Amino acid sequence: MLGTIALRRIGIGLIVLSAFAYATTALANDDALPEPDSYWQGAMNGKVPATIAGGTVIATHQLTELIQRDNPVLIDVVPAPRRPLEQTSPWLPPPHRNIPRSVWIPGAGSGVISAAMTDYFRTRLNELTHQDHRKAIVFYCRVDCWASWNAAKRAIAEGYRHIYWYPDGVEAWQAAGLQTETATPEGPGVQ
Repeated sequence: MLGTIALRRIGIGLIVLSAFAYATTALANDDALPEPDSYWQGAMNGKVPATIAGGTVIATHQLTELIQRDNPVLIDVVPAPRRPLEQTSPWLPPPHRNIPRSVWIPGAGSGVISAAMTDYFRTRLNELTHQDHRKAIVFYCRVDCWASWNAAKRAIAEGYRHIYWYPDGVEAWQAAGLQTETATPEGPGVQ
């Protein structure tokens, strides 16, 4: 008798937890912005869409599976830190950490990019994918960062067919207890 009551309570608890998880996800998706018609040119940090036309939105567990299964190209587009204006003594930016094997291309996710960055981005994607437009590519930044959405849209516009957007960013990766490594930026304007 006690076993049956305990099992019912566990079952009810699971139903309540499932409903809460669903409601939380539904609220998060309802709170997301609609996709803009072009690249986002507003503030880079803030609410982002829940979708990306032509690409796939993935969560941390899906990204770990994709890495194990398909060995995708990982591209981090977190903007590079800038020297503080009031800084007069020598300054070194803090170390930047990203998902292992990622290529860090700061500036590739800006709303408007220079011709030099456009050329670099196009060339680097071709190199990293060995000109295979079917190769899986994952773009990420920080949580609620438009830069990764913009960069993913640029790759989609270049004709890449398996684009993944990881909107939870490196913070979610770290929160899951997954390893990071120190990154070196590359691209136009990087010293």
